Amino acid sequence: MGFFEWFGAGSEAETPRDGFLSSRAEWHSLGIGLSIGFIVALAGGKEAAWLFVVLAGIALGVSKVSVGQLKHVQKEPYYALVASVASFLLTAFLVIPNIPVR
Repeated sequence: MGFFEWFGAGSEAETPRDGFLSSRAEWHSLGIGLSIGFIVALAGGKEAAWLFVVLAGIALGVSKVSVGQLKHVQKEPYYALVASVASFLLTAFLVIPNIPVR
């Protein structure tokens, strides 16, 4: 089994294992969710919080998208939603308080 096969380089049917992060769509959803949670926590404000609303709309099927990796968020919505909340909380409570201030 190759490196990319094990990490889910294709669809769920193309990978030799099932479960957590076993397809490309799951990895993309997780990465997008982590990124959005991190950005919202660092930027703060109402404008940044709209990213959560847009992500939830895409994940829950309220708005349809035809952009590459965002289609994966529609296929694997819980990876994106859970990752965004977890990333937001970790950034807000662990990263930001430890940023040195001059």
